[in-house]
Formats: sequence, structure tokens, C-alpha cells
Amino acid sequence: MKMAHSMQGIYAPLPQSISDSDSEKEISMEPLCTSYEPKNKFENIYRQNGHGMHLEDDIVKIKRGASKMSAARKVAFGCSIILCFLPIIIFLWVLPCTELHTCPVKISNWEYQQEEIELKGPIMLVGGLYKSNYNLAIMYKGSFNSPKSLKHGVISFMGLTGSVAWDLQQVVEPYKINCQIIDSNMDGTLDCLIIDKTGLKVIETIAGQALWHAHSSEEKTLVRNLDMPIPLPDLNNDGVIELLSIYEKTSFLVISGNTGRALAKIQVPSCGHIKEIHFSAEDNQICVYHCMNTSIETYQVSLSEIEKSFSNPQYIINVTPLTEEITEHDYVAGNRRLRVNNGPDCPKCHCVMTLYDDKNQVLKTWPFNNAFIMKPKPFSFKPSQAKKLQLKGHLSGFIVKIWEWSEHYRKLRPLQRVNKRSVQYHNETFFSTEVSERVILITSNETDVQVINASFTEINQICRTDETNCQPDVNNQVDSLLIADVEHDSSTELVNFYSSYVRRDEDWHLVSFVKVLRLEEELPKLYSAK
Repeated sequence: MKMAHSMQGIYAPLPQSISDSDSEKEISMEPLCTSYEPKNKFENIYRQNGHGMHLEDDIVKIKRGASKMSAARKVAFGCSIILCFLPIIIFLWVLPCTELHTCPVKISNWEYQQEEIELKGPIMLVGGLYKSNYNLAIMYKGSFNSPKSLKHGVISFMGLTGSVAWDLQQVVEPYKINCQIIDSNMDGTLDCLIIDKTGLKVIETIAGQALWHAHSSEEKTLVRNLDMPIPLPDLNNDGVIELLSIYEKTSFLVISGNTGRALAKIQVPSCGHIKEIHFSAEDNQICVYHCMNTSIETYQVSLSEIEKSFSNPQYIINVTPLTEEITEHDYVAGNRRLRVNNGPDCPKCHCVMTLYDDKNQVLKTWPFNNAFIMKPKPFSFKPSQAKKLQLKGHLSGFIVKIWEWSEHYRKLRPLQRVNKRSVQYHNETFFSTEVSERVILITSNETDVQVINASFTEINQICRTDETNCQPDVNNQVDSLLIADVEHDSSTELVNFYSSYVRRDEDWHLVSFVKVLRLEEELPKLYSAK
């Protein structure tokens, strides 16, 4: 009873004098169509809802179905649907660019630097992941003070951006590279042949993986002491060309291009030391090589003789001596010829560069002291009216790199030694000197010769006690220029690399630089600035 009284205190009934005004309002609905009459007299019988309640006649019947759309409304409706899906299509298939060859990307001038390596020529154009442009492949040598065991190798740069595509590191220093001979794995992209002291190997250029090393016919050992080979026809019918290399400087060796297996050894008569095999400039069915006995002699042998010896190991090939002297230091651009003569014993070497016209008349001569001239690179542009105006009629010429040594060598103090981090060489003596690297453009028209200084770089060269072991080495810079169409657009780019030691605090670090310039865009700027 006490609890009932307390509950009644909480929930007290409302007095009748207090009421909700909304509850006294009556909600009524008037029929909208009072004149509606059923068409069927039996219709009212079935007008009941699911609860058996009778439905009044004044409820409006809704006519199901839709009226026909006009042509204009149909077109507008179709366009609205297309507009709904169009953004999805654009964002999924148009805007994304997962591969460079799906986008209109143009090459731009770029520069890349890599530490603790010295780049070595030549610069090779190689295929990569994207077919719209070439990549670059360059050998390198590790610095004096690098503690790494895998400090040598071959590095590839993407041609459009300069990013590293791959870096094949190895213990031994590569000597030679050629990426224009063979497609060993038949993937449609030429592979790179690499020569080092372990022999010959093939690298595919998309990922930088080694495909094979040249090995004996028993497949037990690697074949060493090989030189850069030349291509032969497919002699064993496996779909891949074979390779012909100099073996141990005394004979030829036929190597399978597919597997690297040694197929046949060919004896070369009357030659104690074979050097530099290549094809004749006049006939690609003739092999030319140099033979060093008491003097250097040049011989030629036909590919048919090589094939006969391959089929019959007892056959002795017939070789023919060459009396013509092949000039290897003349370079031609248009109707001009540039001859380069470098003296021995660098850095105290002397060199001369001479420009000739089409009548073999000397146009200009440039002598240099304590200098070396790298391989010039000829170039020429299509003779359009705009190009003639921009370049003042100089549509062809040569790009030349020249090293000039200073006459001062400085002995490095112990705290400045390049190999400070290397314990085994800590007491070795090093010397440093400066090298001025100039890149010049030599062009001419019918009336005059133009010489333009394109770039000037100060290089720090460090040598061990003897001057023959230096970094960077001039021999590694001979092929440090390349003029090529990197992006397949009929324009030309200039590729240039150089290496130099850079001093940081009390230590020296070897740094290599790679630069790519759009040649046809940069040349007019040089002419306008002249």
C-alpha cells in the first residue's frame, strides 16, 4: 500500500480540465474525385483490403504504365547515361599511364651522378622495358678507395629520365662491351656482350641478367682469354647466330650464340699473336684481323673459309695479306673530314686536329700540348629553312672532347689520401693533378669555319706512384660522347659522361656524371650567344 501510494505520486492522472488541443482536432479527408463511378457493378464486391475491410469507392485508382517518350527526350536520356559512364572510362583507361609508350612523354635535358665509380666508354644504346625509347648502358670501374668486393660492373640508365634501370655489379672489371650484335634469348631485343678477365658473357638489357658465360664444349669450365667477337651465320641451326672470337691470341673460336658453348677451334696460319678482328668496311663477308709477328701485318679471311673449317676441323683456312693501310682516325660529316693524331706518353703528350674540305684541302689546324683528343662525334641536321637560319647554314659538324693536363702534381698528405678508409693501402703514396675538359663544336658552311666552346669542366685526377694508374683514366674517356636519337623522334641527343674526384672535408670521393642534352634545341642557343 505504501508503494502503491508512492507510485501514484509519480504517475498522477491528468485532470479532465487539462487536455491536448491537438487531440480535439478531427482529421478528415475529402475525396478528390466525387464523380467517380465504377464501370463494373461487381467491382465493389472485391474492393476489400487484406483485413477484410470494405474499401470505399472514393479511393482513386492509379493507372499503371508510362507514356511514350519523345525523340528529343530519348536523345537527352541516352546522353545522360553516356555522361555518367564517361568519367569512369576516362579515369580508368585514359588518365593512367602505366607504361611510357602510352603517354606522349618527351625527353628533357637531364643529369645523373653516381658515387665511387669511374664510367668507361663506349656508351651503348640498348632496349628496355619501354619500346618508345632507348636506354643507355655503360661500363664502370670502382674507385681506388671502395671497400666493396662488387665494385665494378655495367649500369643502365633510362634514356628519357636518367633513372637507373639496372646495375650489374661484379668482382672483376669489364674491359669491352657491345650491345649491337646478338639477340641470344630471341625476345626481339639485342643483348650485351661483355668481356672481362673471366671470359665472355651475355646480358639481357631489360633487367640486366646474365644469360650465359662462354664455356667449354664439355660444359665444365669457363673459356677465358677471349676478345670481343663478331657475328657469324647460324651454323648449328638453332635459330641464333654464332660468334667468332680470338682465343688465347693464337686462334679463332666459334661460340654458340644461344648457349655460350664452344663449338669449334680454328687454327690461324703463320700468326703468333692475333689482334682486333672485325669486318671489312667494304664487304661484310670478309673478316679483317691484325697479326703481330716481327711486325704488325693485316690479313683478311672470308666467312666461307670459317664455315668450311667449322664443318671440317682438319681444314686449314686460306688467308690473304692486306697491303692497304686502313685509316682509323678520320671522321666525316657532310663534305668535311676531321683527322685526329694523338701522341704517346700522356700526360706529356701532344695532339693535332686538322679539318679538310671535299678537295682534301686543309681548312684549319688545331695543335695542343699536354693534351689528348677523344673520338670526335660527327653530326648533321636535315636541311630545313628554319635550321639554316638558326644555325647560319652550319648543318653538319663535329663534337670533340679534349683533355688538357696541368703541369703540376701534388703529393697528397696522409689526411688527404684517397684511400684513407682502406687499411691495406694506408701507407701508399698518391698524387693529384687538374685536368681541363673542354667540349667544342666544329661546324662549317661554304665560306667559314665556326668553333664554339660548348662546355668546360675542371677534373681532379688522382694517380698512384706511377702516372699510368690514374682515376679517371684518359683511356676510359675516349668514347665518352654519343650522338643518337634516344627517343625515336628523328631528333638527336648528345650523351656525355665524365668522372672526377671531389674533395669533402679531408677525404676524396670519386663521382661520375652522365648528361643528356637535346642537341637540336641547344645548338641554336650556342650560336645566338656567340
